[in-house]
Amino acid sequence: MSNLSKANVMHRNNNKENTFLFLTDVNSILVSGEDTNGEFCVVHCAVKKDDGPPLHLHEKEDESFYVLDGEIEMTLGTQTIVVKSGEYVFAPRGIPHTFKVKSDTAKFLVTAYPAGFDSFVKELGVPYVEGMEAHVEPPTPEAMQKLLSVSKKYHITYPGL
Repeated sequence: MSNLSKANVMHRNNNKENTFLFLTDVNSILVSGEDTNGEFCVVHCAVKKDDGPPLHLHEKEDESFYVLDGEIEMTLGTQTIVVKSGEYVFAPRGIPHTFKVKSDTAKFLVTAYPAGFDSFVKELGVPYVEGMEAHVEPPTPEAMQKLLSVSKKYHITYPGL
């Protein structure tokens, strides 16, 4: 982080300017790539029981997950682990991974380095308004095409899709 200066010191919370309904999650971008000269981003995720992304891999970024509340089951490559509140997981680039929320809800922080996941959330998400519900039906063919198209731009692929 040698490119960062004291001018980048920040204090931020989840608010209407940085929060998006992203697929089935409510994601708040706490630190963006714009804040860190592209070095990393931090996204606060609020997810409901049984939600989680399809198996995917990031070709250009590493991710870490820190569970603030709840319990998620993560698959990283061939390993599946249960991650509880207060626990951390590192998911290196190039390894297929996914998660599924096992508790009623879960809140966790995703840090991606370099940044890019924050832009992915902004591009695929819609500004969140309190009370919005995610669509729980299977995605339409158009929604799947958009997911795959935007994912390709960010070097995210889906083994098996």
